[in-house]
Amino acid sequence: MGAATTEFLEGLGNRGHEQLLETTTGTVRLDLTKNGKVERWLVTIDKGDVDVSHRRGVSDCTVIAAAELFDRIASGEANAFAAALRGELIVGGDTKLLVRLQRLFPSPPRKKRR
Repeated sequence: MGAATTEFLEGLGNRGHEQLLETTTGTVRLDLTKNGKVERWLVTIDKGDVDVSHRRGVSDCTVIAAAELFDRIASGEANAFAAALRGELIVGGDTKLLVRLQRLFPSPPRKKRR
């Protein structure tokens, strides 16, 4: 899939503990589609301890999106919750987990002043 997605998710897994998620427990499965293929990521959060893998399994929240869209989300160019409201990203299960996970996505790039 895209470099921004891989960099974000692998970086998230390498950090291990996230203070912003200390009150959060659950699993988020990301199903990212490109050219008819699906790449799955499983993000497990246990009171701020974060693990990221490609394991299959049951999740509390499932996110289905085009890989290109998730690359824009992972790089801060798009907002996951706004994309869900527009129907570009499909969320099932416990949607608050996506809202909590969104705290970790980068902010939009700053625009240069003229």
